[in-house]
Amino acid sequence: MLKVKKTLSMTALSVSLALGASTMVVAQPAVTGADYYEPEIVGGNPANTADWPFYTQILSSTGTTAFCGGSYVGDGYVLTAAHCVSGSSASGLNVKVAGFRLGGNDGDRIAVAEKYVHPQYNRSTLNHDVALLKLVRTPTQGASVALAQGTVEQYVRVGDIMTVAGLGRLSEGGSRPTNLYEVDVPLVSDAVCRQSGGSYQNVGSVAFCAGYPEGQKDSCSGDSGGPIVANSGGQVVQLGIVSWGVGCARPEKYGVYSDVAALRSWIDSVKGGTEPVSVSFEANDTLAGFKVGETKAHTFIITNSGNTAFSFKSLNLTSSGVTTGLVKPVDTCSASTLAANQSCQVGVEFAASRSGSAGVAVNFTLEESQVNYSAKATATVTSGGDTGCPGNWDANKVYDKPDQVTYQGFKYEARWWTRGDVPSESGTWGVWKQIGVDSGCTR
Repeated sequence: MLKVKKTLSMTALSVSLALGASTMVVAQPAVTGADYYEPEIVGGNPANTADWPFYTQILSSTGTTAFCGGSYVGDGYVLTAAHCVSGSSASGLNVKVAGFRLGGNDGDRIAVAEKYVHPQYNRSTLNHDVALLKLVRTPTQGASVALAQGTVEQYVRVGDIMTVAGLGRLSEGGSRPTNLYEVDVPLVSDAVCRQSGGSYQNVGSVAFCAGYPEGQKDSCSGDSGGPIVANSGGQVVQLGIVSWGVGCARPEKYGVYSDVAALRSWIDSVKGGTEPVSVSFEANDTLAGFKVGETKAHTFIITNSGNTAFSFKSLNLTSSGVTTGLVKPVDTCSASTLAANQSCQVGVEFAASRSGSAGVAVNFTLEESQVNYSAKATATVTSGGDTGCPGNWDANKVYDKPDQVTYQGFKYEARWWTRGDVPSESGTWGVWKQIGVDSGCTR
């Protein structure tokens, strides 16, 4: 386990963790548009920077203001969130280790040599929201942080306090601080977190939630990628990475953090040089609906988002739901090698035997990785006898209570946050509640 240098002041952080005096706010990443906000600290206090020698700012190579946070984890590597850096090249990024002032001259500014995004990172759900940046040199300031291993429950139980730090907004839509802020928030069980609905239902396995039912304390926009830590036997240990949340410090909308312990094997493999490839693709894509008797076409795009070339070992198609007649008219990926920043395409066409949900997937493996990758796409199929009335529901739009939409002749009201949940498939306890008939639709 990586060690924090002895110069790290444990007293202030220990008191903070014990008393729950500070507050954190989690927001969602701006890179995903309306779906998320970048996290910042809400309800917290100015941090004692002696407790955070590993805190790192993420900046563009030409910028002076951090857009995300991170943590120095030793051996010339910085840990951050995938959504912070997935759209940038390594040469377009800089970090500031032990940089505590927003736009300040403090800290050690270093260029990035290589960028590694988790191969299973999903930009729609933010699962596996983790990335590592290899620096061109080791820092001359700051210290590394110890990383959790095993499970998060080995360090904290539900209700125990953790501390998160960042330079994000101090309230939802508010201003950012000049100096580093921190906030204390308790671990929330996966079961309670999932009750918040929407994308919270996907939390688990590689992410955990923290916060209060009443809100008020959270991370927020600008905090993304930063560390959430706990004091374990006198040592500060990083348990998570600020990932996403619905708004900032809203009631029953908890902050979501990538689980460092669950992702530790990948982190170690990158640092050890055994998992050098970085693959980007849309893991779960929701397509526009179509009718029985029509043919649906879709193109999967796979990109080498790292600096190391990789080759496809295998590639095959699978279908699910009511899908029929799946064919692959285009395939520039199979048996090919992708250099850095190169992409290939797999085009598919399919139909449906009846109304329902039609799914297709491209499954592939690489010569340079042990991971099994899968890119999926789904579409809602309606009967050819329907007269129309698609309504105004948009699969790519974010809805929250009490938003209302019309869909296939009926009116629906959102019970909680949702994106991509088909109203007609919601069911009795689903996110959408049917509230009436669309009088403007002839059935």
